[in-house]
Amino acid sequence: MRSPLTPNTKPSCESQSDGSSVGRRLRCAVVVVLSLISTLVPLSAGVAHAAPAVAQQKGSVPQLDRVAWTALMALEEISNGVRVDRPPVLSAKYVALRSQVAALVAMRLSISVSGLSEAWARADAEHQIAVLAAVSQLGVPYRRFAMQPGVALDCSGLTTFAWGEAGFSLHRNSTQQMRSAEPRNIWTAQAGDLVRYPGHIMMWLGSGLGVIHSPEPGRSVELKVLGSYSLRRSTFGDPSE
Repeated sequence: MRSPLTPNTKPSCESQSDGSSVGRRLRCAVVVVLSLISTLVPLSAGVAHAAPAVAQQKGSVPQLDRVAWTALMALEEISNGVRVDRPPVLSAKYVALRSQVAALVAMRLSISVSGLSEAWARADAEHQIAVLAAVSQLGVPYRRFAMQPGVALDCSGLTTFAWGEAGFSLHRNSTQQMRSAEPRNIWTAQAGDLVRYPGHIMMWLGSGLGVIHSPEPGRSVELKVLGSYSLRRSTFGDPSE
């Protein structure tokens, strides 16, 4: 069982106290996201990881990752109200943004928009942060042993980064990540849970057999629908338990 950790040791996070470890982790995750946004750089032609608040250049096209970062920032609206004795109240703005990202992902994968949106809505707040953080890295090139958000990521680097944003410290090795996770299956896994195929780690999107992963040299973080062969050889795990 993995214990949640305060993410990234930001003093401004650690100095805050609201009586709720959940609320503290959510608030710290948002602080980290906001700090990372300013450091993200263009990855390739037409893929710009810029802060959503920055006006887009004339003629540019809104990117999927830009929407994901916006949704992550919207989580700040729920962090102050989170208490351990009740679920967080999600703002209408955040819900709309999350639904927008889910719809874009579903359309790209040709899976059910409503199915994916509902799966993300059912996931707890930390799983939502993890999956949105992963989606924010679409198009980032694969590089072995790399964990540089917006620059280069390997498969376990992507999952380590995404779950780090949710306040959990994962092993950098994909085998160890799965060994430390609570076992799940296709029926019990939430969006954001880990999916391990021999020699590779991915993140479950929650519906339509969709995953997000950083596949191999020469490719980039991408969305994928698992085939029946890959699904039979895959195992699921929840790193937050």
